[in-house]
Amino acid sequence: MAWIDDTLLELKKQLYPSGRAFKMPPNGTFEKLTKALAVSEARAYNDAISILDSMIPDNANFTTDDATQWERRLAIISNPATPLSARKAAILQKMAYPGTDAPRCAASYITAQLQAAGFNVKIYENRFFIGSPGMWVTQTPSEILGVDVGDAAYNLFGYGELGYGDTFALSGVTKIANYIEEAKDELFVVYPNYRSTFFIADPSSITTFATVAATRHDEFRQLILQLKPVQAVGFLFINYL
Repeated sequence: MAWIDDTLLELKKQLYPSGRAFKMPPNGTFEKLTKALAVSEARAYNDAISILDSMIPDNANFTTDDATQWERRLAIISNPATPLSARKAAILQKMAYPGTDAPRCAASYITAQLQAAGFNVKIYENRFFIGSPGMWVTQTPSEILGVDVGDAAYNLFGYGELGYGDTFALSGVTKIANYIEEAKDELFVVYPNYRSTFFIADPSSITTFATVAATRHDEFRQLILQLKPVQAVGFLFINYL
């Protein structure tokens, strides 16, 4: 980079003594010598900048190869098909986690972490103030979405709303408890109540399905498992596109 060569030359001129012996005529022997010595210094500067650019995904020089290496180090599921901007966001989130926020099990904190990783979703606690005079209750996914699937779920699995038939009958709703693989978690029985459950949906409304890139499906579930309380089970209102 020519500008760094010129900058180093000007800096060296300021460092030399001001006596006649150090006079530096333009294009003279002394200036050429100084420029030659500056070549190695410029190379060292550029190498240092390159290292910094690859260390933190906050610049345009951070490459897909850099992202792959950081995903390996941070145990993030790597997918080359995911846009680099999304991969950089996920890496920055993991680098900053857990930060200094003490209530790390709070729904707002988990939401912030998911959004920091590039997922436009929101955590909704399964705790709703309903009725008159009013009381706190939990709800099933079918109750949230206004779909009656209790009988069908009971006939299929024998658990009714308290089993895993609920999500089976609701197209697009999946469960997350212990596994990245959806099929394994669909067998997890939420019983006898929904007290330790939560919902993940679009930030605009709990009944609106959020959108997550299909290429980030496994990464999304992995991050939820890392963030959520161990005993909690989530219902995902998510469209993977």
